[in-house]
Amino acid sequence: MFLGADLIATNPSQVGIAWLDFYSIGHICYGIGLFLFFSLFYTIPKKHGNVPIFSLLFVFILTVIFAILWELVENSLFIDLGWKFEGRADSWQNITSDIIFGCLGGLGSWLFCYLIFVKEKNIWFYYIFGLLGFGIWLGIFIILRSLTLT
Repeated sequence: MFLGADLIATNPSQVGIAWLDFYSIGHICYGIGLFLFFSLFYTIPKKHGNVPIFSLLFVFILTVIFAILWELVENSLFIDLGWKFEGRADSWQNITSDIIFGCLGGLGSWLFCYLIFVKEKNIWFYYIFGLLGFGIWLGIFIILRSLTLT
């Protein structure tokens, strides 16, 4: 046990309780996807020589806010609707790590945006490879989820 919870969920009964479970990868995907979406308000105006609607810092702040909001919705509304895995609220450890992973996905996308779009001005490369990165993480999530549930 690590501060009251297992570090890694090795069976379905530990999902949402341990610090890390197969949904942790999904939170990285969520952070990547959020940053890619909100960065449209930066990249599209910038590409056309206009002032961006959002700064990249604000895009990251929105990513963090939505990662936190997701945990609130997931651990309240989804439980009430019966949509939550195992029907129980996540532990504070799992909520914390899920938010951190969402932020890490956003940070990775921010770095990628800086290197590819801000420095190189290549909007298509940024979004195509950003979506490919999102898809790869999503594939890893699906594989880990199937391995954990069987």
